[in-house]
Amino acid sequence: MATTKNYRVNGSDEYTITYEKQGWVDPSYKIICTRHPHNPRSTSVHDCHLYSSGEVCVAAGKEPKTLDKAKAIGMAWAEGFSTYICTGSFPNGAKRVNV
Repeated sequence: MATTKNYRVNGSDEYTITYEKQGWVDPSYKIICTRHPHNPRSTSVHDCHLYSSGEVCVAAGKEPKTLDKAKAIGMAWAEGFSTYICTGSFPNGAKRVNV
């Protein structure tokens, strides 16, 4: 089962993110970005936290267990990606997102 959401960051950066439920016994969500602004900088996962497949990089063991948590991570990533393409620096650290 998948849920797709569209986001706008900074008034103009458009994102489409799909949240796919993985597994049944101990489910988690995979976060996949299918639309985002052009990245003129490094496409290294280490730098932009996005795999070439479109999957958003989430630290091992921190995979979201609920859809709300996945949406919060997706939104935080989109905001960070927009900052990264403008400044070259991806803001890391804790962030609070209301879903």
